[in-house]
Amino acid sequence: MAGVFIAFEGGEGAGKSTQARRLSDTLREHGFCAVLLREPGSTELGEYLREYLVAERPVSPLAELLMFEAARAQLMAEKVIEPLEAGSIVIADRFTGSTIAYQGYGRGIDLSRIEWLNDFATGRRYPDLTVLLDVDPAIGLNRVKARQLSFGLLNVDTDRFEDADIAFHNAVRCGFRKQAVSNPTGWQTLEGNHSIEDVAAKVWELVFPMLANRSHPV
Repeated sequence: MAGVFIAFEGGEGAGKSTQARRLSDTLREHGFCAVLLREPGSTELGEYLREYLVAERPVSPLAELLMFEAARAQLMAEKVIEPLEAGSIVIADRFTGSTIAYQGYGRGIDLSRIEWLNDFATGRRYPDLTVLLDVDPAIGLNRVKARQLSFGLLNVDTDRFEDADIAFHNAVRCGFRKQAVSNPTGWQTLEGNHSIEDVAAKVWELVFPMLANRSHPV
């Protein structure tokens, strides 16, 4: 039986990583094989590119886009295709939706070029379900700052995306919302301002029906 591919999308501080991890834990508790990945990352090349991409180092918008696509192509080859073919549930913390939102709507790169590159990097294998955690950018950025402060990292670790102005983040949110509206069967939008437990419960309501036809856990 083919696996299930699930991606979490949203702006800074939306809770994607938390919910991706919670879903992975819940699936494993129910006996399913869950593979948790992050973009960019989860491969040697992906982590190398991630370190450069999040830092305040000079990179043009086009180079930034191509670095994300390179990391994605490696992720697909190493971590996504084989587990899906083996019947596992693959969970991605960000995927192609983020590229369209950030590099397309945020950076202003032509959307048709991004979509072509996404197709090329993924071999047209897209998530069966994309969960968009929608949060007002001002609230999300405040969450990020609070998290940094709690770990003593405020003004220490910089991030080119978190440091962008509010207009950029509003454009990114618009990009995510437009994708969700244009693909109502593949995308589901959840309000990200609720508690972690409430959001996790809603995510499970979305995912569980996708597992119903599996007579036994993978």
